[in-house]
Amino acid sequence: MDFDTFKEIVGTVKTKYPHFFELEHDKIPTMKDVIAFQEQYQISLPEKYIQFLLNFGGGYFGSAIVYSLDKNSYFSIYSHNPAKVENLLFMADNECGDYYAFQIENGKCREEIVFYDHDSNAIEEAGFSDVFEYLVKTGLCSAI
Repeated sequence: MDFDTFKEIVGTVKTKYPHFFELEHDKIPTMKDVIAFQEQYQISLPEKYIQFLLNFGGGYFGSAIVYSLDKNSYFSIYSHNPAKVENLLFMADNECGDYYAFQIENGKCREEIVFYDHDSNAIEEAGFSDVFEYLVKTGLCSAI
């Protein structure tokens, strides 16, 4: 899904169901914050995730959550990424101990989102091609 389509869907949902966006969202980072994170973790974030962060910040988004670069937030990506899970960058959770994540290949996060099951330590396909699709299908689906 491209960013313009995503913004259009978000705008429609905000107009029809403004309560979906009444929960606090996290601080919107600057590009400098994005670069600092990438340098600290020595990875490149997916372009669509960067677009989301720079426009919406993270935290609560409809009925979903997405991790942000806000170090002071409960939803900070810094505090939700244990070193024990290699080649994954967690970008959200299901509030049951499992995570949605970007797979890291050669220092670059893929756009596709996978599901990490903490009980079995297994990585599964999540069915989301990017962060926009994840948020529309998990955070806005009941409003569309």
